[in-house]
Amino acid sequence: MATTTVGKETPRALLAELLERFREEKRGVRWFEFRRGEDWAGDPAIWVWVVLPKDAEKKGFWDWENREAIRRRIYDRFREAGFEDTFVYVRFRLENEEPASPRLERIERP
Repeated sequence: MATTTVGKETPRALLAELLERFREEKRGVRWFEFRRGEDWAGDPAIWVWVVLPKDAEKKGFWDWENREAIRRRIYDRFREAGFEDTFVYVRFRLENEEPASPRLERIERP
């Protein structure tokens, strides 16, 4: 599937920006995995998996407040970038868990 842009921002660029911000804020985000497609209703969607360290619960990164702050920031940033017609599904997993799909794009810090 071709990468769609809204304005000049792609999902990859937005997530790379967010990854850097979350690392500066020490929110525990290791990397993102994402894919674009259509949801169950046939509407455009982006699925984002936020990957946290395997000891996230012990370090407090799995707390609802942290996960909700991350989820809200991702959702809001995509809206700001013009993705109003695309629903953004945000999910969380630990780095030692299997990815949801082998066809996900991965965004990590070089």
